Amino acid sequence: MFDYSKTKKEEISCNLCGRNDFSVIARKSKNNLPVATVMCRNCSLIYINPRMIGEEYDNYYKYFYRVDRNTIKGTTADTELEKNFENARKFGQALGRRYQEFFKPGLTVDVGSSTGGVLCGLREVIPTLKILGIEPSVAESELARNHGVPTKTILFENFRDNLPEAPVNIFCVQSLNHLLDPKGFMTWAYQTLIDGGSLFLAVKNFRHQARRAGSISAGVQIDHPYMFIPETLRAMIGSAGFRIAVFEVDEGKSQEELLNQKAEGLPRHHIRVVAVKDNSDNSKKVALVLPNFWVRFKLRLALSWPILKLFYLIKYSHRWTWQKSKVVV
Repeated sequence: MFDYSKTKKEEISCNLCGRNDFSVIARKSKNNLPVATVMCRNCSLIYINPRMIGEEYDNYYKYFYRVDRNTIKGTTADTELEKNFENARKFGQALGRRYQEFFKPGLTVDVGSSTGGVLCGLREVIPTLKILGIEPSVAESELARNHGVPTKTILFENFRDNLPEAPVNIFCVQSLNHLLDPKGFMTWAYQTLIDGGSLFLAVKNFRHQARRAGSISAGVQIDHPYMFIPETLRAMIGSAGFRIAVFEVDEGKSQEELLNQKAEGLPRHHIRVVAVKDNSDNSKKVALVLPNFWVRFKLRLALSWPILKLFYLIKYSHRWTWQKSKVVV
């Protein structure tokens, strides 16, 4: 059994700006573990601090992640890996159809590839893709390989192998939150991609998640050492040198748009990004552009308890109350 209280922890600095100046915005996780969630006062990146050390995360993902998520949810859904594969395959098909113009034929690498469903779905829409997954879970990697998705079983931070060829596309779908060094991943992706290659991200929007629940803690889980909002995600992508071609945020969309998106096969609470490696000016130094003071102030205010609760009561609790009453009638 996994026991979080017995794992080794470490204090860390902000992964985006490198500072060590933060405010604690929550002290418990979704399942009431003693987890401190902080927000950097300089750039507004949200992360767990202290967090488990790399070896603990490696062990957790290899053997305990899915079972632990089941315990939190009180279901068996997360260990139904074939179902996970099919859902991810439909997601991959939807991504391929929606953003096909940005993806070139050639090697496509998915970091945090899970059961391989996303890569499988992508290849079904774009048959010219060569696919490769990088995934720390032993069981999920094995299932992916059984479905014809080549997968390396390793925590991304420990990945040192040479790729068979320079990738034209790199994906990180619902996995950026799980990485221990997301900025390092961005740099690796930029250096590894061919010129003109694309980085695709699908990331849970923490602000949207907290607003829907009316609580910061409801969005905190130990497998998400970093939590992103559009402002910090944009800054991190830009810091690596990428040119952002698509930046799509589900937060603020109409109910009709979200329902159409769901029918298309896409989740409704994400940030989706296509970023292109544009290396036309190798001498150009990339500057880290952080949210200014007023943006940071508004971000802190938006995640304050009174504003979150007010937002939830006005927008989300009313919606769910209306839907439930409609079903009862």
